[in-house]
Amino acid sequence: MRYIIFLLIFLTGCRGKDAKVLDKAAHDNISAEIISLDERYGSELKIKSREREFSIDVRDIRPWKIDFCNVDGGDKELALGVYKKTPFDKKFDRRCFLYNIDFKNKKLRPKLRISRLYNPIKDFNLCDIDGDGYDEIISIEKNLDGNYLFGVYDWTNFAVERNHGSEVLKDEPKFLDKEKKVEIDGSERELYLEGDEIKWK
Repeated sequence: MRYIIFLLIFLTGCRGKDAKVLDKAAHDNISAEIISLDERYGSELKIKSREREFSIDVRDIRPWKIDFCNVDGGDKELALGVYKKTPFDKKFDRRCFLYNIDFKNKKLRPKLRISRLYNPIKDFNLCDIDGDGYDEIISIEKNLDGNYLFGVYDWTNFAVERNHGSEVLKDEPKFLDKEKKVEIDGSERELYLEGDEIKWK
């Protein structure tokens, strides 16, 4: 019995020591963070508000990115970058899922679980790039030729629609924040829209 107790204490201590915050986000009085044991994907999601604090086991969806957004003017959504299969795409891949937080039942309620965007995604942000008061999904995508481009997706009745794209890039761009700042060819730029095209300055 003593051996079992010691083993449990030892394992708990190791888990706490190895656990790291992979990504985090905050909005008003709500914060959320992805806890990871392997520094690649999350195993636990911690959510905290003024009144409540709870954790959710997220090993089945393997989250790697988190942010708060508002795509339709209603309650704030929690955006999660996940690495998993879906019913319509049977291979593991990076995806963007949107959830509402159910504080009463300490769980996430799915709002949008996208099988895939126009191209496979490398990364994404959610922010209001077109000035309409709602957040859009801005994705960094890799096309079939192995090149990179940006795509912008708007919420439309329980789905998203790609309304803007960019010119093709040879090297992978990177987001520098959770808004519109990016690194392209080693330079810091900011994304903006011009007609149907997403550009940078």
